[in-house]
Amino acid sequence: MAAQRYHQSMRLRCWLLIAAWLLMSVLASAQTTQPAADSQPTASQTTSPPPARAVKQSAVAAAASAAKQARDSAPPIKVIRNHDLSDGSNPPDAAKSESKPGDVEPSAGQAKEIQEEEEEEQETRQFEIQGKTFQNQIRVQKGKIIGIKNHITSLKNQFDAWSTEFAQDSGASACWTSTYYMPYYKSYCDTGRNLKAQYDAAQTQLAQEKARLQEMQENIRRKGYGNAVYDPD
Repeated sequence: MAAQRYHQSMRLRCWLLIAAWLLMSVLASAQTTQPAADSQPTASQTTSPPPARAVKQSAVAAAASAAKQARDSAPPIKVIRNHDLSDGSNPPDAAKSESKPGDVEPSAGQAKEIQEEEEEEQETRQFEIQGKTFQNQIRVQKGKIIGIKNHITSLKNQFDAWSTEFAQDSGASACWTSTYYMPYYKSYCDTGRNLKAQYDAAQTQLAQEKARLQEMQENIRRKGYGNAVYDPD
């Protein structure tokens, strides 16, 4: 509606200006095209000058008055902005209330869902990080057990070599009897008895570390981790 009023006012103003211009043109042409009465001026014509100046002044005044009336009668010019060109289907308040899809704030339910998804992702990341930690702990424990087994193997080999060396002297088994305290046996029995003590201690430690490994694996399994975590290669 605002655009129609604007175009109507402009057309009215243009028509008034055209009418004023035509009026001025007609008056000017009427003044310049008046034919002379005869080819020779009469005495009355020479004695009294024609009233051309007065006619011209009256025509100009009439044109100016018509232009002034056109300006006064024309409605004021209104600057048309983009929001004034609405087709009327959406009122200004409704247009302001409309927002872009990216600017729409989530509802309470959507915000809760987003928060739950973020918390779930965070828990998943923490679960994976903790799983890596458990996996490394299991590997360290397995490495410790392997080290104990290697130590036991070494002790066993040393003990077997010692037993073979003294087999001709009534056997190494005499070192674990009362014969050990005899000066003849004590000089070489200390080595065998020491190797045997280390071997037994290593066997006990191996059993303890194996039990600890099983306990660690069971706890990790109960936390929801799979075989790749609690029993890695």
